[in-house]
Amino acid sequence: MKKLALAALATTFALSACSTMDVVDERTMVVEGQPTNVKVVNISSFDVEVAPRKAVCDVTATDGSVVESSCIQYRQMHQKNFTTLSGNIQGFTYEPNYRYVLDVRQEAVTAEGSNVVQPVWILNEVVSKTAE
Repeated sequence: MKKLALAALATTFALSACSTMDVVDERTMVVEGQPTNVKVVNISSFDVEVAPRKAVCDVTATDGSVVESSCIQYRQMHQKNFTTLSGNIQGFTYEPNYRYVLDVRQEAVTAEGSNVVQPVWILNEVVSKTAE
């Protein structure tokens, strides 16, 4: 009887570990001027260029309201136009009037208190820093 109970308990843990949670891992982003749904995934390394000046952007505050802020402008090396980054790059300290090329990684992190996956950018290396 003990063995049967232990087997049932072990099966329960194994099946619960294999179950998928209802996690929302897609976000709507503007890509080349069009809103597009994209999946948030882990990316170990990619380069971005950071503009020497920040841009005015709308950021969602913790209470859900939208406030005007200043955001870093970035673009991937193959892109023509800059995009605003509403968050920060962990480990990176922005200084105005410098153009940066950064090697960053993206980690998909579940937002606290919800099941929504958010991308978090983390600095791997400052590739270059050029005064403007």
